[in-house]
Amino acid sequence: MSLNLINITSGKSYYDVPKIDTLKEMLELCEENYLDEIAFKYRNKPRNEVINKTYKEFINDTRAFGSALFDLGLEGSHVAIIGENRYEWVVSYLAAVNGVGVAVPLDKMLPENEITTMLDRGEVDVLVYSSSFQEKVNDITKNNTKLKAVICMNPENDEDVANDGFYSFDYLLTKGYELLNSGYKKYVDKTIDPHVLSVLIFTSGTSASSKAVMLSHKNICADIMALGGVVNFKPGDSVVSILPLSHTFENTTGLLFPLFLGITICISDGLKYFSGNLTEYKPACLIGVPLIFDKFKERIMAEVKKKGMEKKVRVSMSIANFLSRLGINLKRKLFKQLLEPFGGDLQVIVTGGAGMEVDTVKFYENIGVRVYQGYGLTETSPVVAGGNDFVRKTGTCGNPLPGVTVAVDNPDFKGTGELVIKGDTVMLGYWENQEATNEAIIDGWFHTGDLGSIDRKGLVKVTGRVKSMIVLNNGKKVFPEELENYINKIPYVKESLVWGETITNGSVEICAKIILDKENLTEAIKCPEDESAIKKLLDKAIKDVNKLMPVYKTIRYYVFSYEDLIKTTSMKIKRYVETAEIRDLFNILTTSIKNSTGRNIDRLKEMLSKRAENY
Repeated sequence: MSLNLINITSGKSYYDVPKIDTLKEMLELCEENYLDEIAFKYRNKPRNEVINKTYKEFINDTRAFGSALFDLGLEGSHVAIIGENRYEWVVSYLAAVNGVGVAVPLDKMLPENEITTMLDRGEVDVLVYSSSFQEKVNDITKNNTKLKAVICMNPENDEDVANDGFYSFDYLLTKGYELLNSGYKKYVDKTIDPHVLSVLIFTSGTSASSKAVMLSHKNICADIMALGGVVNFKPGDSVVSILPLSHTFENTTGLLFPLFLGITICISDGLKYFSGNLTEYKPACLIGVPLIFDKFKERIMAEVKKKGMEKKVRVSMSIANFLSRLGINLKRKLFKQLLEPFGGDLQVIVTGGAGMEVDTVKFYENIGVRVYQGYGLTETSPVVAGGNDFVRKTGTCGNPLPGVTVAVDNPDFKGTGELVIKGDTVMLGYWENQEATNEAIIDGWFHTGDLGSIDRKGLVKVTGRVKSMIVLNNGKKVFPEELENYINKIPYVKESLVWGETITNGSVEICAKIILDKENLTEAIKCPEDESAIKKLLDKAIKDVNKLMPVYKTIRYYVFSYEDLIKTTSMKIKRYVETAEIRDLFNILTTSIKNSTGRNIDRLKEMLSKRAENY
């Protein structure tokens, strides 16, 4: 396959950072520079006392746990880790990659059958889990004869356990310290090859369709150093960890990168306690998906509205923005109260996974919080591009990181095409899937499957997915995400899905599934149970969206529902599953279908009854 590349651009570094080739070297760097700083703050259980771990204690714990695994004869093992974010999760992960073997982080949202499949596919020898998975682990171990050791991070009875391949984390930690104190150095002295497989991460999807991404120390360390070249924090600053550590976005940006800079990582007690954790830990930085920050903005503005201060806040923001252009920044002083829900010290928001709404970005920037939107994939360790301390533009994903090159392959007349990546952050390949690896990496360029463009300043913009792109009969291309963005702005819409459907004459029509928000719907119509009123409301809303689009992007048909769209564990919509379900359930949904252009309902039924593979 030949490449047709334009707008090839690479990032530049603004800060000098130490060079590391392995995560073991990173811990040695921490030992030299941050020994007495607090590395972690956490609770074993919500409402318990906060436990502080210095970098010295954390590094020693990692070495002790790794030594205990080594002493059990587990060198070279694949170590799976599953559970909620915990200190023990971090220690297990870094102990595994820094000498034991290969870490295999598993998503805590996976059902038991998929955990079983991934343990098998990942050739896992050791399973480390939290007590919330005890029943599943009991079932799994009945049939799994390949596991050499099963380790519970936090047994419910809080007892040290060592029984026929079952161990408690604390037992092994104690055993590891005994080994170290007796002069045992096999684990500590283990040489790490930065270029070989060290982390195996399954992408989103079912166990049958997901790919296992192979990352090396070199891949991950390249991303850590690149982030350090564009974003700077000082030792002792804090970040609250809320996203799952099994996902590369949180693993690299919320765990490894903060450790690299000597930041204190405060592990949240969970979403239920997140607000309290913020006011308690007072983070300088927050890393999360846009949804988290959207909710906080809505909550804050609802309180402002309740107090009748909307106009005052708007005027104050305008004045603050004018003064900041003159070099006078009073935002944090003027909006001190609005920053209190975040602990009062929040300086930076880092977000990825999806684009943040422009209004949300402006809100945080207006109150003195810098918003760094990023872009990346598991296959790129993961961050490719992002806003930074010097360059950020709303609506883009910022510049590529230093050492990362991004280009657009096979662009259309507007310069939009598939984004391709080259650099040390690109994965080794897909585990036991050379065919998929060869399709993804061509001449050293990783093909992301994402559609996007790069402007003259090297700023990357993502517009959609290659596979979800709708190609019309006239050759014009429609990106569902663009239409979904407009639909999702409707106040009573929770989320939406847009797709293209081929009808009997071969033409492609644009369709949408709209998920309604019952609570907000009651504000739009008097009786939310009245289907005719809902259809009338949606007819107008869709027509208003269509007015904003060229004719060829017009939404022709829609269905609506209250049930959330089907998603992967990383909260990405399963588009093909959804559209197949719409067809399968057509007879049930007929009463909720409205032909927004007055076309015959029988034609719509025929269109939506087509088999999934035909569109």
